Amino acid sequence: MRLKLDDNERGAFNYLIGGAVVVLLVRGAAWLFDAFGPKLSPDGMALRLFQHGYVGLRGELAVSDASSGLSERMVLAVVLAVGVAFILAFIFATIARARHQRAGRLGLWITRSALLITLAWSLYAAMELPLKETRIRNGSMQVLDRKRIVSDIPWPFTTSERLLQRDSVQRVEVIEHAPVKGCDGTVELDIVSSMGRERISRINGICPEGRMEALRAGSDASALLDRELR
Repeated sequence: MRLKLDDNERGAFNYLIGGAVVVLLVRGAAWLFDAFGPKLSPDGMALRLFQHGYVGLRGELAVSDASSGLSERMVLAVVLAVGVAFILAFIFATIARARHQRAGRLGLWITRSALLITLAWSLYAAMELPLKETRIRNGSMQVLDRKRIVSDIPWPFTTSERLLQRDSVQRVEVIEHAPVKGCDGTVELDIVSSMGRERISRINGICPEGRMEALRAGSDASALLDRELR
């Protein structure tokens, strides 16, 4: 039995292929920048693991709290964009069939526009905008929070900012949760302030053989942030 697709559905499939190509190109460019871009200072190297591949944080006194790496976020960006396109295509196709009509050009244009806009935003956010990022600036700790669409992809225009003055931050701590079953260990960075304890970054998937290396990286990162804040 041959599956018949209307223009909206065919367009969604075409853009799925196009999105996959875009991900490969953008991911390749990000890898080249990371591998052959400006050399990181020792401070930049100490924080890079806790930046989760965000291009805009590279070389900055900043960390992010994310559950995925750059590649995973970019794949999610394509899935999200195509999902939006499929939902719109289904809605317009259902309306057209209920009226015994073909899908109109307006529906096709809206579907494709939504896919392109969602894809562009999601790829940009995957590379540049953590749900939570923490920076050391002018003797204070700047915390930026964004609202989640799905996983580590934020909604546009939802950034909120908090400033923690150095006097209110008592210390930056590294907390380890040792592996129990396979590679389920974590190392996180917390700030302890007058407002309580707050996580600012975490690395997941730590195996027993990598436990000491991850803990050492966390200790270096926490010491650096604490030093720069003072």
